[in-house]
Amino acid sequence: MNLLDDGLPFGFVAFGFLGRKTILGLFRGGSLANVGDRPYPILTLFSRKKVACLPFNGVRRMLFTQPIQNNSSIPFFLSHPSSAFSLDPLRMAFVDLLDTNCDIQVVRIVSAPFDENSFVVYQKGRTDCVVVDPGFEPDAIVQAIEKLSLEPAAILITHGHSDHIAGNTSMKIRWPAIPIVIGAQDASKLVNPVENLSAAFGFSITSPPADQTVLDGERFTMAGLSLRVFEIPGHSSGHVVYLIENSQPPLVIGGDVLFAGSVGRTDFSDGDFDQLARGIREKLYCLCDATIVLPGHGNSTTVGVERRSNPFVSDHS
Repeated sequence: MNLLDDGLPFGFVAFGFLGRKTILGLFRGGSLANVGDRPYPILTLFSRKKVACLPFNGVRRMLFTQPIQNNSSIPFFLSHPSSAFSLDPLRMAFVDLLDTNCDIQVVRIVSAPFDENSFVVYQKGRTDCVVVDPGFEPDAIVQAIEKLSLEPAAILITHGHSDHIAGNTSMKIRWPAIPIVIGAQDASKLVNPVENLSAAFGFSITSPPADQTVLDGERFTMAGLSLRVFEIPGHSSGHVVYLIENSQPPLVIGGDVLFAGSVGRTDFSDGDFDQLARGIREKLYCLCDATIVLPGHGNSTTVGVERRSNPFVSDHS
């Protein structure tokens, strides 16, 4: 491995999350690692206590897959892309097909910079689907849907934070007739950059308004999926999760409520940890242990695993 100077300017910054710690990545001009005949940037990670210099594709959650040329954009992948999808390599998102062990198929699209999970969910043998929480890489979602020859029936939104709604406009431009479905108490976040937190990051993201709002306990069917709504505030005041009842095992589209080994942050203005913990215990932990949870960030988990071992909300906490 040789270092080379490609003349790139100093100061390209990307950021993301590693577990519960916020990290900052700084790419410096002249800091490239030559791997064979392919140059990759060296990533310097800054956390609260450590600085680490990590070259090319050696980081599990941050992977560079294309050589860097002078004055070119830097593709920033957050995990290993699935070989099942040959997406445009210059996109930052990656796509994979999750193993749900049932007849419900789930395609996950993870987009920078927040490592946010968007999902395309459909039944085997059907050509319609639902799109869940379109994030900052809507083109990757569109491309995945088209490669599977699917037609979206609805956009399901778990909550109105900007990383979960940023792709709504692009989805509606591509498929104007598909409705945006969101919990009634979070609908205003779609059109308000202050409420959806994008203004706090220095940019204003808005979405088309809700076409349909849902309430706790409501049941409806989209793309052959029998859906039940649970309202679980705490991360966001109107956060909902969607239980797919006609799946075996059941599937929960969970947003930022329950993660693998963690829970959603509750330090926003409308956050409340007690509400979040109560909702998880009363509405999710009563489901069967085999229920699969598809979170808004990170890998999938099951109700049983989290109920027994989640360090924030479990049988022992």
